[in-house]
Amino acid sequence: MKNFSWHQMQEDDLPEIDQIMQQTYPHLPEDIDCIRERVRLFPHGCHVLRQNDEEAILGYIISHPWENRSIPPLSSLLGALPFKAEVYYIHDIALLPEAQGIGAARAILEQLNQIACSLYINKFALVALDTAFEFWRARGFRAIHEQILKEKL
Repeated sequence: MKNFSWHQMQEDDLPEIDQIMQQTYPHLPEDIDCIRERVRLFPHGCHVLRQNDEEAILGYIISHPWENRSIPPLSSLLGALPFKAEVYYIHDIALLPEAQGIGAARAILEQLNQIACSLYINKFALVALDTAFEFWRARGFRAIHEQILKEKL
């Protein structure tokens, strides 16, 4: 795939994002209002992947500053972002099959790193599915097993 690019997510993108979520994570349904809130709270961390700037959405990422060793419960409203965020949290990333293996994830992670640095945050956090563990490990992430985190999943 040529000419892919990430764009800031817009509210108009949410129906397509909902469809991609249902395709990629059918066992982890998330209320679209939760995504809408994250876009409102931190638009700089919410992006969609398109080919040739105009076509259908091929993927998305939702991220925001957050507290260290804490994860927002899935499908929950945040209300607000923490005043003193310690980590940059990747809430969700999904790429349709045709957008995998083309460097799209690497490109957006570089962008998110710049955003995190601009906020003086030098740590990232996420919850990974077992099937994605190797993907994240290859990018420098490591597993943390804590009961308090498991309770929020």
